[in-house]
Amino acid sequence: MLVAVLALPGIAHAQTVVGLYPIQGKLEAGPRADAEGLIVSGVRASERRFGSFILRGPVPLEASCDPQPTTECLAAASKGGATLYAEGAMAADGVVTVTMTVIRGTQRTRPISFRFIPGFLDLRPAHFAIDQLEKAYAELNAPAADTTAPTPGPAPVEPRADAPVAARQQAPAPEPAAVEEEPAPLTAESPYVDDEAPAPRSSGWMRKAGVYTAIGGAVLVGAGGAFGLRSRSLNNDLSTRYTEGRLVAGDRSRFDQAKSSSLLANTLMIGGGVAALTGLTLWGLSGVSFDTDGRGGGKLNVGGRF
Repeated sequence: MLVAVLALPGIAHAQTVVGLYPIQGKLEAGPRADAEGLIVSGVRASERRFGSFILRGPVPLEASCDPQPTTECLAAASKGGATLYAEGAMAADGVVTVTMTVIRGTQRTRPISFRFIPGFLDLRPAHFAIDQLEKAYAELNAPAADTTAPTPGPAPVEPRADAPVAARQQAPAPEPAAVEEEPAPLTAESPYVDDEAPAPRSSGWMRKAGVYTAIGGAVLVGAGGAFGLRSRSLNNDLSTRYTEGRLVAGDRSRFDQAKSSSLLANTLMIGGGVAALTGLTLWGLSGVSFDTDGRGGGKLNVGGRF
């Protein structure tokens, strides 16, 4: 207990209170809520493992930097802490890319991105992106390394009797002034994607094939049901005529029709059921992505929303 009490101030000091600014970008309400939930889950996971961030409520912050969010305005929204600013964009294949950066004072981290498929949510890419964002945030606190190499002095010049004294003195060339680069603006059109971040890929063809196959299966099941009702109607009519003694030789063809309708109904319903099950399977597998972790291993990402 004594060790825990002594370590508590250091842990509390290492964590920074961050607030999530409303997610920017042209996203619908559903994908925007999914992106917000993934970010909040990643920050809360950081808080539980005593990472760099502690989430501040409300989520998102009740702040506005319209019409154009600036670094100064976003920093003021954190009220002494840091502001997590994120932008989202949906690609043509339905995959949403979320780009995040943490702003503290006049500084902001390098942007970190993750991707997800709306409706099939996998927490691991978002948690991995938050972990990378913690490392980028630590870079703001790290002292800048002195990478300026000493400039060698001028080579000694032997004095010459026939040269004037002024020509013997060589002044060192002035060093070029260091130009500080401004941080690149965070835009949804050109997001920075961490090379190691897992990026689930959308199986668009599987989704379309699954939907069309399931619809075709449903049509076959419906047609089978229609033939089944026709067969049942014929059977009931023939049974009634048999009970009342009204069967004639011409009713033999109706027996053949009832038998053919029953056989066709069973065939269509079985085939339609198999097609519908295949379509649902393809549609479900479209939300599964197979990713590499960059270290010779692989990942199977499965997500869903209820």
